[in-house]
Amino acid sequence: MNNVKFLLPYGDSLREFLSQPGITRADVKVILRRRGVFFSNDEKSYTIPLLIKTGISPFELEELIDKVRTKEDNPKVQTQSIPWAGGDSKLLDAIPSEINIQQIVDQPFSNYKVLGAPNFKAVDGNQDHIEMEFKVERHDLTMSWDKNTSQFSGKITLKKDSNNVDVSMSLNHTSPETKYVVDRLSRSVIKDMKEHGFVDRNAAVRKIRFNDFTNTNRIQFLQELVQSQLSSKLYFKDTKDIGFRPDKKEKLPDDISWMEDKIKNLILQGHDLHTTFFVKDKKYHQFLEVYRIEAEYSFEYDDYSGVCHIKFDFSDFISRDKYDAELAIRVESLSFTDKNISVSSSSVKEKLLSQLEASKLILHDKFKQTTL
Repeated sequence: MNNVKFLLPYGDSLREFLSQPGITRADVKVILRRRGVFFSNDEKSYTIPLLIKTGISPFELEELIDKVRTKEDNPKVQTQSIPWAGGDSKLLDAIPSEINIQQIVDQPFSNYKVLGAPNFKAVDGNQDHIEMEFKVERHDLTMSWDKNTSQFSGKITLKKDSNNVDVSMSLNHTSPETKYVVDRLSRSVIKDMKEHGFVDRNAAVRKIRFNDFTNTNRIQFLQELVQSQLSSKLYFKDTKDIGFRPDKKEKLPDDISWMEDKIKNLILQGHDLHTTFFVKDKKYHQFLEVYRIEAEYSFEYDDYSGVCHIKFDFSDFISRDKYDAELAIRVESLSFTDKNISVSSSSVKEKLLSQLEASKLILHDKFKQTTL
């Protein structure tokens, strides 16, 4: 058979496929529970061997592939800014007319490449609002049973404010490869602007990091960012998920002392979580390291409306114990209640995320530690 897409993976090929980060232990557990198999320990090191022995069905394989693709296709946005020193000069004039993105990325032995020769262009004719969109093509070398190629999109957007004070940057990525590209691209653009005097050589890029805030201010920052979206385009409805852990550097009050030495990470899921005592009672805020909130919103545009869940997450804080983890925002789920035109979910997600751009940096200024 020439087309290996019709072959189910087994043995080492199946192990490599199931072990990739895009497939979580919860994904594996769902398949096993559907079969009536339950584990007291659902770590993948325990559950994957059983699937390797018993194999997976075409339906289960397609389900897992879709989960990986959905997670990687989902746009994630990080926001940065840097002071502008170019006066009335247009932002587009501060960017080289031709950018060699292949040279900037400089990954000659990687399993992916940036397609074509993308460059910055003005958004709606505004030369102080520019963006570059690109696509990355990845060859899945680890999947010996299915050596296909996958494409992922990324985008970097720069916008100069009307007072010629700051340039905000939105880094939009959908996979580890596109995240690497936007990071390298943003560094190259800033370096070039510094060399040509559009940005002061000693200016630092401002990012929204976990350790920019005290525990109390971080909760206030996330609460306002999440709940202050009250326009028809994006209207806050409910808090669905909160992730936090007790601060190991603080002695907990008696009424929550049960968390000491027992709770490394606590995730609350449900309804109206912003009304629980952990969040509502400010006396606990200094003792809690809140690193993620997921909220439900409704949205309404001229040609479509619906509901979505958006996650605000300092993900590297809990996964890698990084206190300088950067805030990333992504749309976890999206459904339409009314749609009069053909529009992709990805483009709607980007539009929804853009609604949060203005308030992120304003609230960062409001709540960050003044000593930083």
